[in-house]
Amino acid sequence: MNEIVFLSSRDVYAHTYTTSDVIAKYSDSSINTVSRLIRNYQTDLEEFGVLGFEIRKPKKKSVGGRPRKIWRLNEEQTMLLITYMDNTQPVRRFKKALVSQFSAAKRALYERQVQFALGKEFSKDLNQAIAESPHLDERHRLYANINKLIYKQALGISAKVLRQQRHIPKNTPITHYLDSNEASAVKRVKGQVITLLGIGLDYQQIKNALQVQGIIYQITLPAKQLMGEGH
Repeated sequence: MNEIVFLSSRDVYAHTYTTSDVIAKYSDSSINTVSRLIRNYQTDLEEFGVLGFEIRKPKKKSVGGRPRKIWRLNEEQTMLLITYMDNTQPVRRFKKALVSQFSAAKRALYERQVQFALGKEFSKDLNQAIAESPHLDERHRLYANINKLIYKQALGISAKVLRQQRHIPKNTPITHYLDSNEASAVKRVKGQVITLLGIGLDYQQIKNALQVQGIIYQITLPAKQLMGEGH
């Protein structure tokens, strides 16, 4: 039962869910039985949020093979649905695993949200430090250029490549898509840049100082993307 709870996206404000297929598998029920149970109690389930679904096509073309609906249920909907099932040993075992994994997923999201909130404050301070620095030329005074340096030093890859790898929408901050370790690394380097700006270093001096310590938290990319990143 390693994968029974999922995130709706990699965004820091994603929500957790499980699926009708997972419920069927680990409650020792058929997919049709679980789907019928969801339809029968759909009104009850929708009191706890929108009942989502996805349409999945058959992996292989076969005679009579048709796309089918896979339901997505949030934590409250899942727990309610299980109360409508027979209290068999597989169901009880599955329910304990669900409680554990929903809690772990929510805890991980909360940690990311805390890091994101702290990072926003650091970004405000960084913007101010850049604006007040007399030692940055016009090009390096732009937040975007300083930000490139920060991501490269914190995570070992450019912000552009990270955005491409994680399919981050153009107008969405990258920090929405960082886990707690990645966000902590970025926050740490931002703090260092603020300090270095405060003592009067220019861009090249800041870059040299950061490179001495090495990359804080290296993100590993597929070989194809690493080749395309350049420097």
